[in-house]
Amino acid sequence: MKDDIPALQALLQRSPSETIRLGLTPLRRLLARLGNPHNRLRCVHVAGTNGKGSVIAFLEAILMAAGIPVAAFTSPHLERFNERLRVQGTPIDDHTLDAVLTEVMQHDPYIETTFFELTTAAAFFYFTSLPLFSRGNGVVLLETGLGGRLDATNVVTPLVGVITSIGLDHMDFLGDTIASIAREKGGIFKPGVPALAAPAHPGAARTLIAMAQRQNTPLALAGREFRYRRIVNDPQQAWLFRDRQGTVCLPAPALPGQHQYANAALAVGVARELARQGCPITRRSLRSGLTRAVWPGRLERFPGPPPIWLDGAHNPAAIGTLVQFLRDPASGGSNCHTALVFSVLNNKDGATMAALLTNAAHIVFTVRCGGSRGHTLHALCALWPDSGPPVIPCDSVPEALAKARTAAGPAGRVVVAGSLYLVGEARSLLC
Repeated sequence: MKDDIPALQALLQRSPSETIRLGLTPLRRLLARLGNPHNRLRCVHVAGTNGKGSVIAFLEAILMAAGIPVAAFTSPHLERFNERLRVQGTPIDDHTLDAVLTEVMQHDPYIETTFFELTTAAAFFYFTSLPLFSRGNGVVLLETGLGGRLDATNVVTPLVGVITSIGLDHMDFLGDTIASIAREKGGIFKPGVPALAAPAHPGAARTLIAMAQRQNTPLALAGREFRYRRIVNDPQQAWLFRDRQGTVCLPAPALPGQHQYANAALAVGVARELARQGCPITRRSLRSGLTRAVWPGRLERFPGPPPIWLDGAHNPAAIGTLVQFLRDPASGGSNCHTALVFSVLNNKDGATMAALLTNAAHIVFTVRCGGSRGHTLHALCALWPDSGPPVIPCDSVPEALAKARTAAGPAGRVVVAGSLYLVGEARSLLC
């Protein structure tokens, strides 16, 4: 969907959305001109390679169930820019967004800041303009854009720092090893500020533990200070969460996929830390929030026949998780005839992603997305091994979806994955 918001168009013209700069000095100057709004917000700061959006979705639902005002700043968006700035689960309206962006850009006369830095400043400015948050009330859920240490969001001193799973992604900016990427993510640690982490990779965990010790950051690590366990043979898929405050039995998370139990456990751990700091979060609000969480475009199912699954997986680790889900009988299992619609940006490890998907798809329809950042159709087709499924190039997302539906048949399924640009465009056609 095209965004016809004048200030947003002006922002895109002066600072292309693909421009990336790691560093905090220009943003700090802009925030100072705006009265440092970020210093008046109570934030939960979330970094990580995969799972950030899911953890924020769970926390957003838990806080709303507890009656606590909540705002969220996430990126990128799927269909409209407004999705990036939410209050009580509702994206900012066009008129307010236009006014906020106009005001913020007026305080940046020399065009010092990038698209993401300006967007971050706009989020802070918008949230503090609302009575719900202007007096230190409520909680803002803040997602890093890239890395952590030098990310624009790292100007805040949060209530809690959070690090989700860590994998190889954005290696041109963050380094080409798990340890180097973990060091960038752990850059959000602040002295004395509690942090929770579920990095999954043992090497990442060791790096984060060492960083927390140097920063004097109280760190709760998944599998150490908190853990979860599924209840065997429970038809309701209930599970147990345990930390230093005790054990609580919880319902199955609303977001599909076995990996969401780990994300839900991290969100519950953060919520219980917020409760320890005085937020009125009860076990009832934990249970209610987990069953109400919504995160579009992440294993989102549109009914068929055939059903269509949209998943924003766009790096090898996330694709691996998607493949595990597709093999699960609950999603149709590995025997279900699967037609895949696939695209990937040219700065991603598309060959590894294709290799992982080779045995999960029976036929592949490729389509270019993401403008100049997207692989050409020829390059997309070349990613797939000769021994893999048939690969058919398509000129548009509508064409790819139509052909995938036909190929899957009423008893099969369509899966759309590889790029959030692709998932966003597909979702706009399906909604």
